[in-house]
Amino acid sequence: MTTTTPSLMDDLERAHEENTAYLWGAALSAFGSLMIPIVGFLAAYFGYKLSTVMRRSWVGYLLAGLGLFSISLSVLYALVVL
Repeated sequence: MTTTTPSLMDDLERAHEENTAYLWGAALSAFGSLMIPIVGFLAAYFGYKLSTVMRRSWVGYLLAGLGLFSISLSVLYALVVL
C-alpha cells in the first residue's frame, strides 16, 4: 500500500475547507504581529491549531514561530533600550 502526500496547495485548500478561522487567523495575525507585536500571541495560538488541521504541520509552526519571534524581538528591544 502506498499513500500519497497531498501537495501544499491541496493541503491548504483542505485546511481552508475544514477550518477557515485557523488558516486565516494564523496568516493574518502572523503578518500583523510584525506591526503590532502583541498580536503574536494570536499567531502562536492559531498557528498551533492550524498545525493540527493540516497534514504538513510545519506551515502552522512557521506562522506560530513568526508570531513568537515578533513578541521576543519586542521584549528584547524593551529590555535593552528601556
